[in-house]
Amino acid sequence: MHLEKKVFSLNQKYNILCFFLVVLFLSSSFVSAREVTLSWDENNEPDLDHYIVYWGIEQGNYDENSGNIGLVTEFSVEIPDDDQVYFFAVTAVDEAGLESDFSNEVSTGVVKLLSFESSWNLISVPTSQDAVSIEEILGPIMDDIISVWAYVEGSWQVYDPENPSFSDLVELDSGTGIWVNMKGGATLAVQDAGSDGIIFLTNGWNLVGVNSSDVLSVTEAISQISENVLSVWSYEDGQWKIYDPLNPGFSDLSAMKPGFGYWINVKNTCIWTR
Repeated sequence: MHLEKKVFSLNQKYNILCFFLVVLFLSSSFVSAREVTLSWDENNEPDLDHYIVYWGIEQGNYDENSGNIGLVTEFSVEIPDDDQVYFFAVTAVDEAGLESDFSNEVSTGVVKLLSFESSWNLISVPTSQDAVSIEEILGPIMDDIISVWAYVEGSWQVYDPENPSFSDLVELDSGTGIWVNMKGGATLAVQDAGSDGIIFLTNGWNLVGVNSSDVLSVTEAISQISENVLSVWSYEDGQWKIYDPLNPGFSDLSAMKPGFGYWINVKNTCIWTR
């Protein structure tokens, strides 16, 4: 039995060869727990024996499972009532004990999908105001990463997966932009941790993300710091794009998007807010 692996957004149904998986949230009478109910379309294999539901706090890495739940196509589980995001997937098992690949993955949190191309990607990842380790946030695609670079306070820092102990880039702060050099294409699902919309910019070049969860025009995004901005650059689909405040009509960078990284050149140290 074979089931193609794919990752999709929450609360939507997609064809995953044999069955669909969606997740619904139900009210719970337990103060310290949430009840999550998952449902999926029936697998049509003639020798289907049972399903197994998997869940955990890491994308694609499940440390809990339901065991054999028979041929029902709905399952409820209680998880702690906290801010932790949980990921879920289902497998089908035939009468010979052969288990399918995981279904599409769904989660209890708001998840963004970041797409990486082979070679260099200029991106930013949503993080909380507390720093998050590189291994934690990029772990699911680490086997595809050649190196990760950040430009912090005028100096380059690098994370090398082959030599992590010799890397000086070990964690990411909210608002940090990074260069990621990839062996091949990949997709990363990350929790949208939100942001307080504050990014500190120093005089000169800054490699950062956009301080909004929405796509904004460049003029709208930088409105609070427009008097300090000399230029904004992005690298998308292997091409550089620029916004020049003095020549907006000749600029080809028109929007700033969550998940992308940007080079912002400012003439004075300033605080970038929404």
